[in-house]
Amino acid sequence: MEYITLNNGLKMPLLGFGTMNIFDEEECTRVLKEAYEEGYRLFDCAQIYGNEEVVGNALKKAGIPREEIFLTTKVWFTNFEGEEVRKSLLESMKKLKTDYLDLTFIHWPYGNTYHAYRELEKMYEEGLIKNIGISNYQESQYLDLIHFNKVVPIVNQIKITLRCQRKHMNEVMKERGTILQGYQVFGKEETLEIYKDERVKEMALKYHKTTRQIAMKYLVQKGISVITRPMQRQWIKDNLNLFDFELNEEEMSYLSSFDLLEYNTKPSQDYQRTKSMLENM
Repeated sequence: MEYITLNNGLKMPLLGFGTMNIFDEEECTRVLKEAYEEGYRLFDCAQIYGNEEVVGNALKKAGIPREEIFLTTKVWFTNFEGEEVRKSLLESMKKLKTDYLDLTFIHWPYGNTYHAYRELEKMYEEGLIKNIGISNYQESQYLDLIHFNKVVPIVNQIKITLRCQRKHMNEVMKERGTILQGYQVFGKEETLEIYKDERVKEMALKYHKTTRQIAMKYLVQKGISVITRPMQRQWIKDNLNLFDFELNEEEMSYLSSFDLLEYNTKPSQDYQRTKSMLENM
């Protein structure tokens, strides 16, 4: 596993295993054990997934040492008021059977995000959480958040595919020390034809990989952390097997061309307006 150095000097695994929609404890134990044995060290949870206790029990039953993994969860936006931030997060830690979290996210930029973020800053200072992240923030929301808070988030987790590469967002985050982390990276209907593309298949053949491994490698080579949820051992192996080759400049350029959405490649009016207003305060 390769690691990324974060803006506070700590390190995070580049690839993570997502736990959404895994509710059966036996199945969860099996898949987390296999993921750990194959090399996964980052396990991604969330309050809204409704399975933190299942994941906590599974990690224990699988015999996975707490000190060897990077465990994350997300505070749901209905818990952003008053004492609910701390209360809900301590409950999450109890369910996950841990006395600290390696990373805690603000889950969606809704509700009283400033109060929630400042509560996480307090818990960060206390050592209960080692890093603070945000989830599904656009560039303007991100700029506003970091302007009025002390701790720059280490990660912004958001949906990323080859059709929605968020190139400008990646530049904005990198400039300020925040890593972009993608989920649902394989996409759905809008992305499936990419895996049948002849040039992408040629790349896969050249490097002895699958076309989905080529897509993941493109994102990783761009410095983007990736969360996936492979439920079979062979898929687990495939998703981790990205570090023995490099795509060349021409191949990277071709994969870059699949990005369809204009707002991914240049600043939006909303971003430009927010940036200007904050700079002139």
